[in-house]
Amino acid sequence: MKHAPAHGAAEIAAQSVVLILLAALVLEACGGSAPPVGSPQPGGTAVSVRTPTAPPSPSPRPTVYVSPTPAPTLVPPAWKRIAPGISRVYLPVPTPGTSEPSYFYALRIDPKQVAIRVVYDSKLPHTVNEWSAITKSAIVFNAGFFTGSNTPNGRIISDGTLYGTASDYGSDSIGVRGLFAVAGQQVDIYSLGHADYNPQGLRFDQAVEAYPLLVLPGGQPLFPEDTHKRARRTVIGLDQDNQVIVVISDIPLYSLYELAQWAAASNLGFDSALNLDGGRSTGIEVSLPDEDKLINSYVPVPIVITIDPAS
Repeated sequence: MKHAPAHGAAEIAAQSVVLILLAALVLEACGGSAPPVGSPQPGGTAVSVRTPTAPPSPSPRPTVYVSPTPAPTLVPPAWKRIAPGISRVYLPVPTPGTSEPSYFYALRIDPKQVAIRVVYDSKLPHTVNEWSAITKSAIVFNAGFFTGSNTPNGRIISDGTLYGTASDYGSDSIGVRGLFAVAGQQVDIYSLGHADYNPQGLRFDQAVEAYPLLVLPGGQPLFPEDTHKRARRTVIGLDQDNQVIVVISDIPLYSLYELAQWAAASNLGFDSALNLDGGRSTGIEVSLPDEDKLINSYVPVPIVITIDPAS
């Protein structure tokens, strides 16, 4: 009987170690884990195997800060002083459908240096030009809406007397009512919404309720839907310095939506703005030594706003 060579067991053990090392390398390459250092191996032999290390963490990408594109700086209008506390400007505005500009006539008025009144005649309406001759005021322009019987469509206050009732433009109206009000030398524009809201109980010296608010207090355009109905426009508002701004468009240039967008983005600095009666009612006359301007209303109107420099 032949015996196996005495060195056969040693060779087998050596081969086992080689196989274990190869297996460890394969596991490492495949992302597996190798036996811990010094773990007993088959056959009872402890083998020292290198523990694979985790791949290095990627270097964090540097944070890149991009400065936001600054909003274009609006150049203030080139106001011309025409009386103490009163300035005017012809504002170039985009003309829909053409590259040629149109112009709005605008006034900037310091309420602390003028007297502002609402004048109402329920019996006999007049054109703005006729109102100017009747009142002999330095500035006269049309005010709020009215019915065929010359009743205010919405409340007005003339020299402390209230006329009319809260306007009702229907539940499907897409804008909100507003009120331009004067108390002494303080002027304000209030958002009335769709409710019978009475700011300060309507205890004002002068006031005109109209529709719609174009710019909410704070400078946000309000009219949400474009009706595509363009008309002549009369706008009264307050700028960020609480100066009264009056804007007249004597051609049917903008819809109410377009007018609201323009007013909020314009260089007039509107904090709030209210649409007054427009269309054929729009009109203004300025009779001052340094300014003589007439944009007459096409129809007689029963309500106007007058402005005179304080004496």
